[in-house]
Amino acid sequence: MHELGWQTFVLQRRINDRPTVRVARTVRNAAVFGAGTTLSSCDDGALRLDESFARVDSYAEPTWRANGRLVRRNRRVALVQVEISPWSDADTQLVLRPRASNPQRWSRRRLRRYFLLAHQCADDFAQLLVDTTAAGQPLPTRRRSLANA
Repeated sequence: MHELGWQTFVLQRRINDRPTVRVARTVRNAAVFGAGTTLSSCDDGALRLDESFARVDSYAEPTWRANGRLVRRNRRVALVQVEISPWSDADTQLVLRPRASNPQRWSRRRLRRYFLLAHQCADDFAQLLVDTTAAGQPLPTRRRSLANA
């Protein structure tokens, strides 16, 4: 079995009971999630959008992306891409990935900063989407008809 010989830099969060259609409706609001918006802010830094979310039609399922940056003390830690896509019919996936061509070449110090801040910001943004997006309706259940019993 071949083991992955390098670290993965992509972070993923599942947003339960929030269908992608509803989450996309939330993030499409450029007045709230437009360029310059801070999606997450903590003592360690922030995740800021450089542009509004836009639909990407190159996948079978609707996907929404925006470019942003992780900053610490007003200095850039990493350029990132934020992606919203379906996890399932009822749940949504949030992905945060660096836009660097070779993040494996980053110093240990920069890697620590990136992962600390990226995890915190991904968690915070996922919670923000839970708080600002309506929950999904229960899926219909099939009932056996008495005539067919």
